[in-house]
Amino acid sequence: MDKNRFSLRQTALPLTKTILNNSVTRNIASLYVIQIANYILPVITVPYLVRVLGPADYGVVAFGQGLIAYFNLFVEYGFGLSATRKISFQRNDSTALSRTVSNVWAAKILLCVVGFGVLLPLVTVVPKLQESALLLLILYGMVIGNVFFPLWLFQGMEKMAAISVINLVMRLLVVIGIFTVVHRPEDYMAYAGLTSLGAIGAGLAGAGVAFRMFQIRPVIPSQRGVREALAEGWMLFLSQASVSLYSVGNAFILGILTNHTAVGYYSAAEKVVKAVLSLFNPLSQAVYPRFSKMASDSRALAMQWARRMLVVMSGLGLALSVALFAGAPVIVQILLGPQYEPSIIVMRILSGLTLLIGASNVLGIQLMLPFGRDRAFTSILVGAGIINIALAVSLAPIWQESGMAASVLVSEGFVTVTMLIYLSLHQLNPFTRPAAEDNLVAISPWRPEG
Repeated sequence: MDKNRFSLRQTALPLTKTILNNSVTRNIASLYVIQIANYILPVITVPYLVRVLGPADYGVVAFGQGLIAYFNLFVEYGFGLSATRKISFQRNDSTALSRTVSNVWAAKILLCVVGFGVLLPLVTVVPKLQESALLLLILYGMVIGNVFFPLWLFQGMEKMAAISVINLVMRLLVVIGIFTVVHRPEDYMAYAGLTSLGAIGAGLAGAGVAFRMFQIRPVIPSQRGVREALAEGWMLFLSQASVSLYSVGNAFILGILTNHTAVGYYSAAEKVVKAVLSLFNPLSQAVYPRFSKMASDSRALAMQWARRMLVVMSGLGLALSVALFAGAPVIVQILLGPQYEPSIIVMRILSGLTLLIGASNVLGIQLMLPFGRDRAFTSILVGAGIINIALAVSLAPIWQESGMAASVLVSEGFVTVTMLIYLSLHQLNPFTRPAAEDNLVAISPWRPEG
């Protein structure tokens, strides 16, 4: 034991240098710089939009965005995880990389066409969607932008800063457009159009930069390659689809069950909470490829670093939960205005998400997926989605926006607790220290490659 302690002290200095010089650390740092810059934009636009459009018309756009989020999820499929994981192993093989990129893009285009084929009859047949048919068609531009935006490629190559800069520039242009053309409640269509144009611009710019930065060679996609890409992402797509049942589409679900004003109150509070939750994204996106690689190299090492990351993410989540709960009245008053007073209780209910998601991100994304527990991961999320729908149908008609918020919180709690139980039953609980870990003092997941 004394020998191990000496080894730990001996390796502390070079390990610190390794962490500071490693691509993962640089990615995290650069992503947080971009994330801070991205925070400025919602702080400017959300208070303006909720006041100019009002709860009802802001709710109309949020309702449309909730439905389009499902199509975005369909086009994203499971590529954000499956393609990222595959590219992390192919990054030094340009031929295999170009082939994978081509097949994934072809699969996303195919899914986009299928999605549009589904949207058209929906806006024609469903009465509640007929009222917003033009709005939904305009917002479908967000799906087209998602097709080309190669987040999965940059994430797999661990070069996240470039794509984040592109996203930031496009969002800044959208903000300028909002203040230029959106001045009345009737301008909600213009707001939707600007959002879609920004997504398409970011997608095309990201694709162009990817070809140049990674020297991607144009390859004609094969039917077999597209099928393989879809098959590899299928189980993860099911998990992402299940997440949507208690996350991205809540405004749409609430709109179907209640009215656009309730959607406005809910969406305004949710927008603030999601902005806070996005603090987790840079860290999660940057370490996922490295955790995937680490899981194949050393189970004990992956568990050791998952434990440390779980403590950090849960601690940050708890601090943010307390801040959101205590500060909800002031936040709503400053950012949303007095007409959004019902959003205070929504924000307080949703404040618990930062703690739960901080923990479940490590348990699910950084542990279950790298260790190949895709099926169990998906099953848990399907269960959470079913719970959310059942609770929403029961609670939203009675308590409207507050009922929807309670449904989401309970569903996310189910995810976190169930993941921890599953990992414990399969000897993957990060707080159970294997004996082999005692010798893991000179190795770090932040080590340079090669």
